[in-house]
Amino acid sequence: MNNNHNFGQFISEKRLKLSMESQELAQALGISNAYLSQLEKGIRTHPSAELLDKIAKILCLNKAETEIMYDLYAEVSGQISPDIAEYVAENKIVRQALRAARDADAADETWKQFIEQLKK
Repeated sequence: MNNNHNFGQFISEKRLKLSMESQELAQALGISNAYLSQLEKGIRTHPSAELLDKIAKILCLNKAETEIMYDLYAEVSGQISPDIAEYVAENKIVRQALRAARDADAADETWKQFIEQLKK
């Protein structure tokens, strides 16, 4: 299954879980039913961050589900997840840390240790 299908399928499955018709979701989002259909089918893959946020709100996605949707979007669009892009853009030290990790060719294990340290 390709990533285009995963992103669109995720939206479709969450919509159906709420017993929501596509027309109803499209209207709530302020987009055409055709555009929503193209998103769900993986034909269109670059909705705005604002639209992604609206989708999360209207589909009542929790934090974990929203992050899954953002990551699926990132995979299909070739973009960075909107929540991560915003955080990086707002924090100079984060950009410096990412460059340092890149330059050091940080391994997955290093990142896992870093994440665990942050959780403490």
